[in-house]
Amino acid sequence: MENLDVVKLLKAAQNLERNISVSLMYSGLRVPQYRLLDVLAGMGQATVTEMSEKLSVRRATASVLINELIQSGIVEVTENNADRRSFHIRLTRMGTGKLEAARKDIAVFREKLSQKYSPEMIKMLNEFADRLA
Repeated sequence: MENLDVVKLLKAAQNLERNISVSLMYSGLRVPQYRLLDVLAGMGQATVTEMSEKLSVRRATASVLINELIQSGIVEVTENNADRRSFHIRLTRMGTGKLEAARKDIAVFREKLSQKYSPEMIKMLNEFADRLA
């Protein structure tokens, strides 16, 4: 039985993230910012705790990332009527525009990368990614 070369797999994942970072360069977003905005767009609004859970990061990490996005005008703060100790964030118009641009850049990258592999290989990689996620 053959085993996965996890070191090569890690290097491949790092290379993939580096290529995604380059693709996102024109939108002005980093990979963690893109992930947060993408999740937030699906939720509409969220608290810091909700975002940390959805992104599988510590609350402090999510808080730093969110504060960067607030200062940049990409997300805005709204009151949390259910809990006065916390707040909700949501995309601003600028944030929505940046996310749309980033999604287009990611789509171009995905298309170019997908052309390198057979449909069977793509299906297998997608299934593998689903299991790991």
